[in-house]
Amino acid sequence: MIRQMARPGPLYIQIADELRAGILSRRWQPGDQLPSEPQLCREYSVSRGTVVRAIEILLQEGLAHRRQGDGTYVSRPSLHRQPGFLTGFSRAVRDQGRTPSHRILSVGWLTAAESQQYGCGTPSVRLSRLRMVDGIPWAIHNSVVPELVASRIPALTADGAELLHAPEFSLHQSMEEVGIVADHADELLRARSASPEEAALLGVPSGTALMAINRRAFDEAGRIVELVETSYVGDSYSYETRLTRNRGITSMGSPHQFAQPADTH
Repeated sequence: MIRQMARPGPLYIQIADELRAGILSRRWQPGDQLPSEPQLCREYSVSRGTVVRAIEILLQEGLAHRRQGDGTYVSRPSLHRQPGFLTGFSRAVRDQGRTPSHRILSVGWLTAAESQQYGCGTPSVRLSRLRMVDGIPWAIHNSVVPELVASRIPALTADGAELLHAPEFSLHQSMEEVGIVADHADELLRARSASPEEAALLGVPSGTALMAINRRAFDEAGRIVELVETSYVGDSYSYETRLTRNRGITSMGSPHQFAQPADTH
């Protein structure tokens, strides 16, 4: 069926407007493939050049992205963070006017020896969750919580399964409710590829770029309260920081002297 464009103005803008409206109304969900260029050419009775220009608008707006040789897909809206603020996932999502939820993948106790591989020297609870935003898979959280912390959080005790599985459960909020506050943290960001298992959970092709964030959170006394690796789909996470020149190095210095990179932890 050929669609008639009733409004005046360039056809590529009208097509972009209709595709955008479909994305924002959830006709196409994040991760869904948009109609192919040949399909859109037939549907709107326009040239390929017109369709390409319409799709370019969506790409520039961050609403869609191309997969080489596979088509155009709806992007996940980016979850934006500014460094220097220690905020849990649930709070960060709510602050952006959206709804967080989660699904428990696994939970269990680790011995001190097992915990050591994660950088924790005591027995601990390992909690693995699929984190969601507005019901859409967004990230995989693997948390290690030391025994002294976990034993005080009702949801991590033997009788706390109902609390833990509640969609609104927040580990950071649960800590704060019992007086455990993450005062500061070290973070390391790195890019890697999704394993087949991770890709299946996140609804993306195997090998998709992920943003992996390793965080070590401490209380005011410097004791570890949580170790966590969070893996986001690359196009669903953005991180803003500020870089400055090392003021101790002048332009007349040795050509082998360079300013040290800014600390982004």
